Amino acid sequence: MRFPSPSPSEYALNTALVVLTLAVLQYTGWLWADPAGLDPAFLVAVAVMFPAFTYLIALVGANVRSNPK
Repeated sequence: MRFPSPSPSEYALNTALVVLTLAVLQYTGWLWADPAGLDPAFLVAVAVMFPAFTYLIALVGANVRSNPK
């Protein structure tokens, strides 16, 4: 099994970008019915789960082998 060697600063930057984007969309009301309101619990959950799932996807991608058949 191969493990990816992630850059922690890259994960932090990507996570901040995703959380900031969702916060802006939430605040403007584009994806939620209540404009001008933020749900901090949702944003914290995304900030915790996004790097974990991104790492799992990278782990699967590092271990997938293509068959030349």
